[in-house]
Amino acid sequence: MKLYIYILGLLLVCSCSEESNNRVASQRDYDKYLVTHAPKTTSKYFELWNSKIRLDSMQLTSFGIVGGEYGRYFKETGDISYLKKAERSLKRAVEIASVGRAGYRRSLARNYISQHRFKEALVLANEAREIGTDPKESQYLLFDVHLELGNYRTAEKYLDSTKNMKDFGYLIRLAKWNDYKGDLETTINFMEKAKGLAVESKNRDSDCLECDQSCGLLRPRWEDRGFL
Repeated sequence: MKLYIYILGLLLVCSCSEESNNRVASQRDYDKYLVTHAPKTTSKYFELWNSKIRLDSMQLTSFGIVGGEYGRYFKETGDISYLKKAERSLKRAVEIASVGRAGYRRSLARNYISQHRFKEALVLANEAREIGTDPKESQYLLFDVHLELGNYRTAEKYLDSTKNMKDFGYLIRLAKWNDYKGDLETTINFMEKAKGLAVESKNRDSDCLECDQSCGLLRPRWEDRGFL
């Protein structure tokens, strides 16, 4: 019995030793990739425009910029409170805007999409389309909303109306459409094409592109042209 226990113990020691020798990576090799830094949730740019807002403020530009910055903080932190703050700023912009009316509605609609308030987003998307400014952006938005609502035929209609194989916004939505249909290979193909267009545009318009680390794409930073 003692011999059996001794042999069992020896086998366990050998097994652990072999596992250690066969380890495929050392912890210090990947620790550097696990280091995280707290995202910034303020900036001099934000503080400047936020300071211009008062209780009865009519500072349209301030509401738009502050709303956009709050939206960016939400994307970086996942903190829903920033999304709600962005909503308040954008709603005020929609209320007082005499110019850029369609754009502010699209921005607020995208905020609602992020909150899964799709029916409210649809109302704003239709209003933006009726105003008529930048109709392609409104059609993109309507595709996004109808796809989320499950109105697939309507979504396809809006997608077809914007067809342009040289346009980043169209290609990224075409990829999402094929993802909905379950065609992974085609989805990846269009994502790669969209990435290629974005890379080509980066040198010409570097201020309106940012790298999306989660999927390896470059996407417009402008909230109104965002794709969720």
